[in-house]
Amino acid sequence: MWVAEHRGANEAAARQHASVYWNGPTEERDVEQQVFLVDRAIRNRDLGLVLSPSNPFALNTAVQKSLATGMSVVIVGNPLSLRPEKRLSFVLNDEQEAGGLAAQRIEASLHRRGEILIVGIDPLSPGTPERAIAFEEAIRRDAPAMHVDDRLQGFSSFGQAELATERAILANPHLSAILALNTTATSGAIAAVRTTHTSDRIVIVGCDYNFDLLFLLRRKMLDALVAQNMRKMGNIAVDSVIAEQQGVPVAPYSLVKPVLITRENIDDEPIQQMLNMDWRTRP
Repeated sequence: MWVAEHRGANEAAARQHASVYWNGPTEERDVEQQVFLVDRAIRNRDLGLVLSPSNPFALNTAVQKSLATGMSVVIVGNPLSLRPEKRLSFVLNDEQEAGGLAAQRIEASLHRRGEILIVGIDPLSPGTPERAIAFEEAIRRDAPAMHVDDRLQGFSSFGQAELATERAILANPHLSAILALNTTATSGAIAAVRTTHTSDRIVIVGCDYNFDLLFLLRRKMLDALVAQNMRKMGNIAVDSVIAEQQGVPVAPYSLVKPVLITRENIDDEPIQQMLNMDWRTRP
C-alpha cells in the first residue's frame, strides 16, 4: 500500500515541480524511527511533511514541532488524536464506506444469513474500530438474519492472529464468515481456515492489502479485500502541502473511498492503476 502511495505522491510532486524524499521504518509499529525521520525533515527545512503515523498518539509532539517551524503537515491513512489547524490537514480512508463494502460482500456471499467473526479490532491500529462499527451497523440494518458471533482484539503478529482465529473457529461450528480488519488479521484468518479445513464453509473478507494477500485472493484463499486507495491519498497529500504553502485553503479532512477488490475485478484497468507501484512514473 505504501509504495502505491509513493507513486501518488510523486505524480503530484511532478505536477507541482517539487521533489519527494520518501522513507519509513522497516516495521509499521516502529514509532521511534518515524520520530527520527520527522526530526530529519525539520533539520532539512523541508517544505512539508506527509506522514502515515504508526500510533494515534506517539507522533503528536513530532507533528507539533514540524508545525512550529512553518512546515505544512498532512496526515495520511491513519489519523492522529490532534485536530486540524492551519497547515495541518488529514487525508483519510472512508472507514464508514469500508465497513459498508465488507458488509455488502459478506451479505451477498451468505445470502443474508449466517454467523460472522470479526478479527483485528485494535484501538492503536487506527481505522479498525471504525470499520467494525460501520460493518455491524450495516449488517443490523440490511441483514437482520445475520449476526456477529464474536469479536477478537488486534494482534501484534501473524502467529497470534492465526491461533486466536483457529480457537474461535473451533468454538463455533456454525461460523460462516470472517471479517479481518487489517493485513495481519487477514493472513491469520486464512491460515486458521486452512488449518481447520473450513475453507468450504467460511468466507473471508479482508481489509488493506499486500503482495501476499493479492496473490492469495487470486488463489481463492479469500473472497475479497477492502483496499484503501493509497495512490489517490498520496496525490491529495502533496497537492495539499503545496496549496498550504501558497496560502490556498485546504479541506481539514479529505475522505477517500476504498475499493472492493475481488477475483472478478482485480485485473480491471481502474484496479490495476490503483495498485500500480511504479513510483518512478511521472504524470
